[in-house]
Amino acid sequence: MKSWFSWVPMTLFLAVIWMLLAHTPLSTATLVFAFVASLIIVLMSRRLRPFLARPKRIWVILKLTCVVLADTFHSNVAAIKIVLGYPKIKYTPGFVSIPLTLRDPHGLAILAAIINYAPGTLWAGFPESGDYVQLHILDLPQESDWAAFIIERYEKPLKEIFE
Repeated sequence: MKSWFSWVPMTLFLAVIWMLLAHTPLSTATLVFAFVASLIIVLMSRRLRPFLARPKRIWVILKLTCVVLADTFHSNVAAIKIVLGYPKIKYTPGFVSIPLTLRDPHGLAILAAIINYAPGTLWAGFPESGDYVQLHILDLPQESDWAAFIIERYEKPLKEIFE
């Protein structure tokens, strides 16, 4: 049963995406092609993943999604103000190292995506030891504030989801 669950959702997802992107009328042939092509892609790509993610706590995932959307919106507004020079905003760009305790590779990949979604933040370095992440921040008034922000808002929920 586990093997079914690991490839059926992705196959359905890819088939739906194909149907949405195809500029052809909905027909049986298009449906069959979408599902067969999706199934082949998913089954061939399974070897590329050493292990599958095992996310837990759906409510934490939904809460984290809302937090990321809100933070991305606020970051967009702040970046627009900085770029347009909205009444002479003074900003101080810089690098900050944030200690990490998250070890799951899927959680780290999502953390990297979250950080890079927001304009003004960039995942700039990650050593092999995985003890910290280095970020470039467009407006960095206090390094300790950013470290606490990333750990509390993103790392803790990701640990609950993946570890």
